[in-house]
Amino acid sequence: MQREAALADLLTGCAILDGEGLTTAFGHLTARLDDGSILLSGNAGPGRVRSAADVVRVDAEGAVLDGDPALRAGELPIHLGLLAAVPAWGSVARFHGPATLAWGALNRPLPAVIGMGLFVGATVPVYDTHTTVTTPEQGRALAAVADGAPAVLLRGFGAATAGRTVREAVTRAWFLERNAAALLAASAAGTPDPFPASAAAPFVAADGPAAAQIDRLWTYLSQEHAPA
Repeated sequence: MQREAALADLLTGCAILDGEGLTTAFGHLTARLDDGSILLSGNAGPGRVRSAADVVRVDAEGAVLDGDPALRAGELPIHLGLLAAVPAWGSVARFHGPATLAWGALNRPLPAVIGMGLFVGATVPVYDTHTTVTTPEQGRALAAVADGAPAVLLRGFGAATAGRTVREAVTRAWFLERNAAALLAASAAGTPDPFPASAAAPFVAADGPAAAQIDRLWTYLSQEHAPA
């Protein structure tokens, strides 16, 4: 993306993540620019990212190119690992939604059990870890577990979603959280019936029907939480 457009979406995406309760002081969002560099929201939490001064630009190895180096998030390797593994990805959202966090504590892949879950694939893999991801080696290991999927859980440490755009990454975080909440609620009454992989395929394809629905959700959420 061009820097100005990417920054606008990044600021809006941060407001959405915070406003929807997916992040607090923890969590961040990235946007890959056309030149390969990456905009990264500051480490005070998405809700405190309100202008260009709260964002840093890094290269593909994580070195700060522009902005205050003190704002560089320690979990940047999550973003770098996922973005390096799938060149089509242009953004990663790192978040800790309550339901997603709870399901990840089970250390089990998260199946799609409602229509909204299909937007992140039939099954979201889980990266088994005892710590957060702060090194390049850990970032690569996380990306290997994700294996190109648009979402991955971190055992006990939340989740990350990826997309071709900031809008995809952020709306996928919202969809993932809704699916996790439905799965937890349904599990209290019985055994939920997951969708097959074939049902999810059109929702994650670049040329599938999901684009219009993602735009619809982005429009709604951005109007609810647009930065002042």
